[in-house]
Amino acid sequence: MSHDASLEDYIPKYLENRLQDCSKLTLALGQKNFEEIRRIGHTIKGVAKPFGFPELETHGIKLEEAAIIHDEKACRSLVQHYEQVVLELKSKFGAPIS
Repeated sequence: MSHDASLEDYIPKYLENRLQDCSKLTLALGQKNFEEIRRIGHTIKGVAKPFGFPELETHGIKLEEAAIIHDEKACRSLVQHYEQVVLELKSKFGAPIS
């Protein structure tokens, strides 16, 4: 994992925002709002690379693809795994877990 050193100070806030994505995704799943899930997945994909988190970028891509075809089971599984990965990253980078 390689990230832009100039972004290092922003990683805790970045990860906090990604954790907020989990809440938004869970709500969207409950509403079967696949367009919102797709949009959030697209955002995850777009912001992960500069911070050096390819695994989050991959989750964003897969989430976006699953939402496009309204695959609720895949979306649910991806959201659960995404949250685990974000929590692990928050722990690794010393960001407080809220």
